[in-house]
Amino acid sequence: MATQLAVDSHARYFRICLNGLPRQMTSLDAARMTFVQLCLVGLAALGKLDEVCSAEDKRQMIEWIYAQQVLGDGTELNAAYCGFRGGSLFGPHDLCDYVPANSANVAGTYSALCALLLLGDDLSRVDKPAIVEALRCLQQDSGCFAPHPGTTERDPRFIYCACAISAILDDWSGVNKDAAVEYIVSCCNPDGGMTQAPFQESHGGHLYCCVSSLALMGRLDAIPDRQRTLKWALQRQNGGYQGRVNKPADSCYSFWVGAAVELLGGHDLVDAAQVSTFLVQCETRFGGIAKFPDEFPDPLHAALGIVGFTFCNPDGFPRMSPTLLLPESLAHRLGIKAAKTTSG
Repeated sequence: MATQLAVDSHARYFRICLNGLPRQMTSLDAARMTFVQLCLVGLAALGKLDEVCSAEDKRQMIEWIYAQQVLGDGTELNAAYCGFRGGSLFGPHDLCDYVPANSANVAGTYSALCALLLLGDDLSRVDKPAIVEALRCLQQDSGCFAPHPGTTERDPRFIYCACAISAILDDWSGVNKDAAVEYIVSCCNPDGGMTQAPFQESHGGHLYCCVSSLALMGRLDAIPDRQRTLKWALQRQNGGYQGRVNKPADSCYSFWVGAAVELLGGHDLVDAAQVSTFLVQCETRFGGIAKFPDEFPDPLHAALGIVGFTFCNPDGFPRMSPTLLLPESLAHRLGIKAAKTTSG
């Protein structure tokens, strides 16, 4: 008998999380936009989004998301700050003089755009030229991206966000693709894995960001040794997927590494039964998927674990795009390019 997810329990869990997260997660409130996206992704992957979220629920979420948008004002001072904030921690941004509270970031912008699309919005209120200009300002000489002005943080996570934003908006004029590809290639290790920065440890999360960015840019051929990279990813199977060598399996890597495997054409080489069994072991009795078995769930591991499960068990679930975390049917209907897996 095939391994099954507790679909209804997970749908209830995401509904609860959309209404309010436990106080233990207060410190993550600045990333609320990402949690909204993840809950919607989880519901979409289960095929339960329209059942759980009413038209009024969707309208309220759409309005909250747009309230976090930092619009362009045509000045150089404002240019790099445009897009969507990660949340409403500091209140309405137009009533706050604290500059960091009024700064968008590429992760928040990516999450906001995905959430809006999942909620059925047409993005007509998105200040697309301002977002594209912000990406242009945030790309570094190395080809990598900073998440927002005033930080030294930069790594492939933000290259991925910039590429996903560009694909969704169908405007790549804010990204120097050649420079981004050059940075990603510099993060390729001899073992086939990919890293946060050159000469660091290979990591499943950065593997996904690099591979997916290349797929969105149409440059998967830039990977120095694609078969070695696929082998590194497949060797991360340890029941479930691990994120690094000699680490325990972790449910979220069923997406991070599993999606990279999909994009590299290795779908048929995955031990789908083993990965599925591990993810079911990470389910909790009140819904949601935890990082490890017998721990408490959170929206990130729940959503990504469920999407990873659908890669292994495509029958009966909406097909999710490994590049954009959107249902492929939605991405194709909207004309978003590079949203389809290469694995058939």
